[in-house]
Amino acid sequence: MSNNYLILGLARSGIAALRWLLQKGHTVYVSDNDLAKVAAAVAEGGIAWTDESDFKKLTALIQSPGIPLTHPLTMTARAHGLPVLGDIDLFCQAHPAAKILGITGTNGKSTITTLIGHILKECDIPVAIGGNVGVAAMSLPDLPDKGVYVLELSSYQLDLSQSLSLFGAAWSNITPDHLERHGTLENYVYAKSKIFASKAAPPLTTICIDDLYSKEIYERMNEAHPGYFTPISVNRLLAHGVFVFEGMLIDATGEERLNLGDISNLERLKGAHNYQNIAIAYTVCKNLGLNVAEIVSAIKTFPGLAHRQEYVAVSKGVTFINDSKATNAEATVHALSAYDSIHWIVGGVAKSEGITPLVSLLPRVKKAYLIGESSDQFAQTLTGHIPWENCGTLLIAVKKAYADAQLSPGSTLLLSPACASFDQFRDFEHRGEVFKEIVKETIES
Repeated sequence: MSNNYLILGLARSGIAALRWLLQKGHTVYVSDNDLAKVAAAVAEGGIAWTDESDFKKLTALIQSPGIPLTHPLTMTARAHGLPVLGDIDLFCQAHPAAKILGITGTNGKSTITTLIGHILKECDIPVAIGGNVGVAAMSLPDLPDKGVYVLELSSYQLDLSQSLSLFGAAWSNITPDHLERHGTLENYVYAKSKIFASKAAPPLTTICIDDLYSKEIYERMNEAHPGYFTPISVNRLLAHGVFVFEGMLIDATGEERLNLGDISNLERLKGAHNYQNIAIAYTVCKNLGLNVAEIVSAIKTFPGLAHRQEYVAVSKGVTFINDSKATNAEATVHALSAYDSIHWIVGGVAKSEGITPLVSLLPRVKKAYLIGESSDQFAQTLTGHIPWENCGTLLIAVKKAYADAQLSPGSTLLLSPACASFDQFRDFEHRGEVFKEIVKETIES
């Protein structure tokens, strides 16, 4: 049966939803502040929404996650009693029998999502990865019956969701983030918690309990639904769960405690934050019924995640690291903790906490090179702690940092902005790719 939909927002997820709905024979209206995007969507078969268009004929509003829920079209749709859905709701409705995994949390979710996908591929399980990382969910291919979809889910996507009814879920951690959207930390945690919503039992969930917010969520959900939630820790021993102790991955979910080996020497998964990512990915895959030895073997071959502490090059004693995906201070903590003698490129659109949480790690930094609109704010934070230089652009920052770093052989030139990228780049991927291009040109010149 053909239905009528309105898509609000024509970025990656909106266009993917448009194409899928049109392919299924539905009528699709489109709206976006960017008239060029509307024209492109109309050229593909969409119908431009106008003030004269009738809400009464619509089946649902499909809203892009980056658009606030206070948008006038959203408010009007709800006033008419229309469902307001995200593309992840639409995806789950389109694949009712599929095994879908949802991965959320403040930090680590992209690495966890990608690592799970790598493990599944290595174990010969058909897999498709998307959502907030890589491919929009509605662009993912159809999989055979034993296939698994692995979706990274942001708080914006979950804020829109109704009842995803996932097979499995992973929750990495909670630190304050996106408060400009959610208003309060409680609202942010509530949006994340919608990953558990289901028409029946909650998903089989792996949750790290190393922060107070996540621990409280685990205790509350496990009490309500015992047996569906597996705790993870990298800083304490667990009587039941999966944990890392002195670099060893330990599975204590069964009658016998399994020592799965040393994970401290994995070059592409360095640092305690990656211990957490490994433990979560291992547990999610074990919940899918995969062989334990095969999971561990696959983890050891993980090539790493682009833009997350990504090795770029070594030149004249300087190691270049691309950590563009560090869009808040908590993410940059991990990079500053992993390297020594750091020449640090930092800045962009600052989050609410700025870089104040990083002050204790500044002794590891030789000098900071400031870029983007946060420069004046960050200069105030750094003054009195370490030398800094206001560079403005990434190009100038790389050239100045490289010149300085060559005077200290063994130094690391680290892009870890602790900021969003939208003042100078399309997104963190664009920022990271530009950084790698600049590095290549710089060391070859």
